[in-house]
Amino acid sequence: MTIASRLKAWLAASAVALIIGGGLTPDALPRSRADGCGDTAAAAASPSSCADPAPAPPPPAWLAAVQQRDPQFAGTYQAVRERILKDGAIPAKYKLLMGMVTDAIAAHPDGVRALAANARAAGASEAEVTEAVEVGYLYGGTAALVMGVNAFPGS
Repeated sequence: MTIASRLKAWLAASAVALIIGGGLTPDALPRSRADGCGDTAAAAASPSSCADPAPAPPPPAWLAAVQQRDPQFAGTYQAVRERILKDGAIPAKYKLLMGMVTDAIAAHPDGVRALAANARAAGASEAEVTEAVEVGYLYGGTAALVMGVNAFPGS
């Protein structure tokens, strides 16, 4: 094992220990500067932009298995997921479409289906879902297009 790889492993382990040992939870994190909520000038100019306008999408089906085995970890994961997937500088529907494209490229048909439905619930149009499937094809090839078809009802 090289010194560089040992250093990387030590840094990763240290970061995990700090997060877990320090009790760092999403509630303890400051608002993101990306959405302007961490910037007091932006927040003062537009306080409504820092509100949570839409509920987070439902948890993924696989999270139930994690919940049974480690409820604390599942709760932490869910809290981070909700924070990331809410409207911010990037609207929630686009974040969900990004996840859908990622799942299409990674060949996860159930994820494509669920994320497409969540994106629609967050306000994505059929045209946006279709274009996202096309973006998946551009970056992931025909296999991603075949997976991406799972975004369409009845597929």
